[in-house]
Amino acid sequence: MIARLRAPIVLAHGLLGFQRLRVGHVTVSTYFRGIQEQLLGAGNRVLAPQVPPIAGVELRARHLGMKIDAAFPGEAVHLVGHSMGGLDARLLASDPAWHGRILSVTTIGTPHLGSSLAEFAKLRVGRVYRLLEAFHIDHRGFLDVTPRASRAFNARVTVPASVPCFSIAGRPSEQEVYWPLRRLHAVLSELEGPNDGLVSVDSALAFGTALPDWPLDHLRQMNWFPPQRGEMPATQPVELYAALVGNLAGLGFAADDDCDHSLPMSA
Repeated sequence: MIARLRAPIVLAHGLLGFQRLRVGHVTVSTYFRGIQEQLLGAGNRVLAPQVPPIAGVELRARHLGMKIDAAFPGEAVHLVGHSMGGLDARLLASDPAWHGRILSVTTIGTPHLGSSLAEFAKLRVGRVYRLLEAFHIDHRGFLDVTPRASRAFNARVTVPASVPCFSIAGRPSEQEVYWPLRRLHAVLSELEGPNDGLVSVDSALAFGTALPDWPLDHLRQMNWFPPQRGEMPATQPVELYAALVGNLAGLGFAADDDCDHSLPMSA
């Protein structure tokens, strides 16, 4: 069962993220596949806004703030960011203009210390970046998740001590990694140790209070790609998001008629 919080929950997507994938008038998928619907079904108010998918953190965070203001003017919210969305959430929460309006920040698979894979991508597709620059397309997001940029961000951007902050890492076994990420998972294991296929555990947990790891790769953290035949069954992502919300409920953020719903998670 999913707890109900008094304040809205904002789900912030990662790099290359989207709000909905459509074919004609039919929605094929959402970024947080089925998660928003489950949270809404429990009585929560939920926003999963679209921000510029490949832009830098500063522009993305600015758009995130504007979308929140439009949906919940003047209200305080809980931020839950997946991947680069966690960096957007951190930057917004650090903005003095938002002090008092961010009740908590929880990041999932966020590269707080960057990812070595982003450095390799920069070397391999540098020409593509230059082409995007020529067309005045903000692609800073790809550079903001390199180790050098992310470590500088991690040192510079601090969230007020009054805001509870949590981080979650993906730590799937090799057999639980979906096939498109298996080679990347193996490479990153050599370079940075345990990881979710794109972000190492150490990088994901370099912010706030660490919550229990999720046995899910980076893609399955958004409830994509259920286990295929022959694969080890994975924990259901919806259950893990329910535990995430339960952690916040246990800290006193539950709706008045839901305050005994859950206890805080412990690492």
